[in-house]
Amino acid sequence: MHSSVTGAWTRCSSGDIGLAVQNKQNGAMTLPNTDPQKACTSENRFDEFFKDETYRSIKTSLFNYRLRKLRIAKHVPDAGLILDIGSGTAPVSPDLTRTVVADLSEEAMRHVACETKSVQSITAMTFDSSSFDCVLCSEVLEHVSDDMQAISELRRVLRPGGVLVVTVPFQKRYWAEDDEFVGHVRRYDPGELEQKLQAGGFDRIQAYKLSGIFERWLTRRSLRTYQQQGATTRLPVGLLRMANTVLFLLLIMTEAFISWKRTTRILVVAS
Repeated sequence: MHSSVTGAWTRCSSGDIGLAVQNKQNGAMTLPNTDPQKACTSENRFDEFFKDETYRSIKTSLFNYRLRKLRIAKHVPDAGLILDIGSGTAPVSPDLTRTVVADLSEEAMRHVACETKSVQSITAMTFDSSSFDCVLCSEVLEHVSDDMQAISELRRVLRPGGVLVVTVPFQKRYWAEDDEFVGHVRRYDPGELEQKLQAGGFDRIQAYKLSGIFERWLTRRSLRTYQQQGATTRLPVGLLRMANTVLFLLLIMTEAFISWKRTTRILVVAS
């Protein structure tokens, strides 16, 4: 177990932002191996969201984010170093004191409320092999053209016996305008992600239903509102948070009745 980890921003001459990680046990400061050609450029549609102050203020209150974070927490080990890759401004890790958050977007890393953070591409991470006891990858792989390369990197940075927790959109037949808007390249059909994880070196794999058509409808409706108004709304932020709390509780109460046929998002645990 890592006793403690602290982080500091460092900027390479190329403009890459890396994370200097210090292990207080030995006082040594190390910078993850950095190839500026691999991890510097961020062409990220989500920067539009990350720059929006209203969006950032309500993101962690959103019903779908809260549901994912709640379910992910059940599978995170009580000890060890965590990587939250593709975190944006809202990490799903239940314990940021032992988490490195990372995202392709430099804009996201400017705003995320975590001391240890790094601009990284999931297909070419600059962390040493076997660096983390747990890796969280929530709503990321569906954006990556070469998801097998991403899975290979997730396996590489995870320690032997470590835990990978992934969430992804489920079933191609539920493809809609929101998938296109946020830049998805796929929704995973039944068994598809499990097969890819196995091919990528994981051998203990379990899939769980995460959400269904009710959450799907809410997400699509929220997107339409955002497209019409942006994050700006006449409703007070406090009221929006209350409304999302109600929706979050409704999702928890109804998820037990979701069938696999009507599941639209899954959580997969692998090691």
